[in-house]
Amino acid sequence: MYILADSCRKCNLYEDSVQFGNQSLHIREILYGGDSNEVCICLDLLGLSMLENNQYDKSSKVFIKSFKGKAEGGYTTFYQLVLDIHKYIQQTNEQQKLQKQQQFQLHQQQYIKPTAKTLLPTTPSQNQPQPISPSLSSSSLSSSSSSASSSSLSNISSGVNTTNTNNTTATTTTTFNNGNIGISPSRAHLPLQSRVSSSSSQCIIQTPTDILINTLNQCNVCLTTLYYESLKDTSNQSQERTTEIRKALISISLEQSKLQQTEKKYLNAIQTYQEILTILNNSGLKEEKLIYEALINTFVKIDKYEQVKNTIELFIQMGIKSYKVPSIDIASVLWFCGKVLEEQSDRTSSTKLCDLVDSLRYYLCTFKISREIGGVTIGEESTAIAQKKIREKIETILYNNRPLKPEEVLILVDGMIRSTTTEFLLNGSKSQNWLLKYVYPDFMAEDALREKFDTLPSKSGFLFKMNGLMKSWKTRWFSLERDVLFYYKYNNDPKPQGELIILEIKSIEILPKDKKFKPYIHCFQLVHPKHTLLLAAESEDSMKEWVAILTKAKQYWEDWSNISLNL
Repeated sequence: MYILADSCRKCNLYEDSVQFGNQSLHIREILYGGDSNEVCICLDLLGLSMLENNQYDKSSKVFIKSFKGKAEGGYTTFYQLVLDIHKYIQQTNEQQKLQKQQQFQLHQQQYIKPTAKTLLPTTPSQNQPQPISPSLSSSSLSSSSSSASSSSLSNISSGVNTTNTNNTTATTTTTFNNGNIGISPSRAHLPLQSRVSSSSSQCIIQTPTDILINTLNQCNVCLTTLYYESLKDTSNQSQERTTEIRKALISISLEQSKLQQTEKKYLNAIQTYQEILTILNNSGLKEEKLIYEALINTFVKIDKYEQVKNTIELFIQMGIKSYKVPSIDIASVLWFCGKVLEEQSDRTSSTKLCDLVDSLRYYLCTFKISREIGGVTIGEESTAIAQKKIREKIETILYNNRPLKPEEVLILVDGMIRSTTTEFLLNGSKSQNWLLKYVYPDFMAEDALREKFDTLPSKSGFLFKMNGLMKSWKTRWFSLERDVLFYYKYNNDPKPQGELIILEIKSIEILPKDKKFKPYIHCFQLVHPKHTLLLAAESEDSMKEWVAILTKAKQYWEDWSNISLNL
């Protein structure tokens, strides 16, 4: 039966091939068991026959069943399973191209211009060919086409889909190919309007590419389950098996993400990348670096600026953990991140000023590492050209943002390279503010600081303030904005009742419980040269939170004011 099914497939007798393939499958399941290798072999043939008959969905289900059987049964290597996936993708793509050609030929035959020798039916009133009425019964058209297809080999090869699990034949529904309607032979002769209205009444069918993406996803689910089961076994043989499964997972996931990118399903591609990174877990493999780069580029495509920055931070953390510092590997990571953030600073990013500063920081790191290890390539022909390119990037950023002459920029770059270390630059909390003052004039540096509200200490809420004259408590709305603490009579009050510059505060102290502070017991004070603010919070947690935020803000702005540009 198997040989007969294969012979029918080679002769384009797909209906018969599927019929005999199902019979062979039934026999093998009885003789060898439903999860045997012999069944998987028969499923491969059955799936191929369905695929060549444009039955993408059925072919996918059969392929997934065969894949799971081979993977769980251990009938082949995981490397071979990856090859099977690549072969299935190639066959699906070739079948889609063939289907397009067949559809194009059908369209040409339908709209062919009549010649002088062509005999056309006419009516007494006009000598024009009459289209078939859209009101004709679709069932009668389907049945006439079905009978024609059974007697013509060419019609069978042009895309008639069959349902043969019970050895019966049925006409097919419309399939979709990359968003274009694929016309089944049973409706190919209908006018365009009739075909569209008929298809709209049916369920929406996935495109072959969508089905292929789902196929790869199901294969990944199977391998992921086997991967985590394999991790529980600590034997050497199991560790080798775990490595093979991980490589297969990476390869199939990358193929899946490529298809998702092709279909512009960027969020799905992002999810696929993130799932692979979870499995890799900072392993430092070459594939992990490629996946991080692909993930960052995908976020860039859909203008997710915050996610770009967050993923870059994770990428660099992975590089520092997995590679030596300094090394060519970490230099290539930093160079890539610098280029991405430099390009992002030219877009409408909400943190474009800080993005450029971070880009400069990564370029400086790359240049420092290049000198320490004797050069990096970053895709250039020689290390000398690479170093020149990196330095030009640094000089361009400074020249474009500071009112300096070219010779002054050269001196400034030399001083920055000489006075900094890689460790200092990689620590963003220490180096970013320092670089802000180098990259921008004072007023632009202030604008850049406003972009950092997520990192700047800030807080707002109601506190109770002791009135100095009346020695009574008043409720006020306090708001810490950058380096100033404002307090208002009520929330959304346009005019503050007063303000304190954070750098002028001498100390922030929690006060012990005292009867004179009644009815409040969670009190603290801000000691200022001009006057001291006595404040109270409703709870101890609220009081401690305010004290911590104000202390952090004081330290932050002291560090900012102490930054020196002397090189």
